[in-house]
Amino acid sequence: MSKGIRRYHRYPISTKAVLTIQDEGSHERLTAQVITISQGGMGVYANAVVKKAARVSVELLIPAGDGMTKEDIFEGRIASVCSQENDYFVGIAFNRAISYDRFVEIIN
Repeated sequence: MSKGIRRYHRYPISTKAVLTIQDEGSHERLTAQVITISQGGMGVYANAVVKKAARVSVELLIPAGDGMTKEDIFEGRIASVCSQENDYFVGIAFNRAISYDRFVEIIN
């Protein structure tokens, strides 16, 4: 695949996720702001630096009538980390693509 061409289109989304970062035997949990999602991954803002290539479990939280609800859990790895002033933009690549039908439910 050529550099700069993505397999899946990214869609803007504004929701929260809980990331569990697994790196060299340690586990760190942090809350992140999800800003983009595709069938193959997501982009989030986090307030803690994470290590590129670390394994991650993502609990996607979707707003519900009385708060947030855990919608799905995705397994993947940290694909990129970019410093953004006091936060970090983190790209996450999923181990397995989200099915198209499930993806449409998430973004609608």
